[in-house]
Amino acid sequence: MSARTLSATLPATLSATPSARTFAAAAALALLAATAAQAQSGLTWGDGSLAPAAGYVGLHIGKSQFDADCLPGFSCDDGKTAFKLTAGGVASNVFGAEVGYLDMGKIGYAGGSQRARGLNLSLVGNLPIAAGFTAFGKIGTTYGWTDTSSNAAGGRTGSENGFGLSYGLGLGYRLTPQLEVTAEYERHNFEFAPGDQTLGLTSVGLRFQY
Repeated sequence: MSARTLSATLPATLSATPSARTFAAAAALALLAATAAQAQSGLTWGDGSLAPAAGYVGLHIGKSQFDADCLPGFSCDDGKTAFKLTAGGVASNVFGAEVGYLDMGKIGYAGGSQRARGLNLSLVGNLPIAAGFTAFGKIGTTYGWTDTSSNAAGGRTGSENGFGLSYGLGLGYRLTPQLEVTAEYERHNFEFAPGDQTLGLTSVGLRFQY
């Protein structure tokens, strides 16, 4: 499966219904559990070139999916171009941790706008599935900060911040021993002045091992 195909199919599959979103979270947990089961099997990440305690940095670009409750008589955007910067480490070939900065972009909202950014911390489980290919799941938390403005009378506006659940699934393909291309779909819960939203992020990226 190519990164283009994965990035095209994951959003439709995972964001369609509440039950699909629940399945996505469960799948991420299941993948983490599967990596634990494989930890003694001798499998390693990607093509086997990632040594324990290796670190990486990454740049990922894609599109966010907002879930704003648009006010009657106004229009709202669904999403915008988004990006994230990540840094992580693998402690045991299959398990690791990752931190990241997310910018989900700014959408038009009820005559104004909404914007979301955040810092994420996630536990990552990696599961080799073929030569050079690795599936991975993430679960963690995002500390987000948001801004909402609106021209609607009585609309709730202002800035909010706080912690929310995050989870995601992805596929990586190792181009070289140091360079990997990834395709991911994630969901991050953010607090907005009008109410909480769980935002989606579909992205492709490059990770460099050091």
